[in-house]
Amino acid sequence: MKNRIFIGEFVGSAFLVMIIVGSGIMAQNLTRDFAVMLLANTLATGAGLFVLINSIADISGAHFNPAVTMVMYFTKKIKKDLIVTYLSAQILGCLLGVMLANFMFELPLIELSKKVRPGFNIFIAELIATFGLIFIIFGTLKKGSTSVAASVATYITAGYWFTSSTSFANPAVALARTFTDTFTGISYLNTPSYIVAEILGGIIAVFVIKKIILK
Repeated sequence: MKNRIFIGEFVGSAFLVMIIVGSGIMAQNLTRDFAVMLLANTLATGAGLFVLINSIADISGAHFNPAVTMVMYFTKKIKKDLIVTYLSAQILGCLLGVMLANFMFELPLIELSKKVRPGFNIFIAELIATFGLIFIIFGTLKKGSTSVAASVATYITAGYWFTSSTSFANPAVALARTFTDTFTGISYLNTPSYIVAEILGGIIAVFVIKKIILK
């Protein structure tokens, strides 16, 4: 079971980051209009999330996100002995994904991003983005994987536009995006604040979910 979960999360996480970073690089190569770049990146990410969640949900649950995994544990959806399996697969998968995306576009496999994303407002935006993601996942779980996939994909599509952080909502993705000096990158100076915001968003989500969804 652990091998199955690891492979599912690893493959899904790798493809998720390849889609995010690769579509950003492609958009950057084709236009200098930032709105068009963001739109292209948004559509690719939303479409990719829908397909990945639908295809991997029955294998590992399709978390692809340490924040989601930890909330699943604290709400007793997964057992403690699976946490390391999930987290290691997600982090390693995301790191492979960014390297493959860079490689496909003839860029260095690993290159520290210079794109700064500073500010307390962005910290709060990322907290909100993560809270919303987890709340939506739990709100649609009983309706099946297709409902979750559609809800997550459309929420993240919206999140790219309504949050100043562009809705990373995923610590493993934030870490991976530190290693691409392209449109979707994030400076290593800002990565820790994103990850802290995502963890706090997850913690708040646990309390709310237990109060109104899992009762």
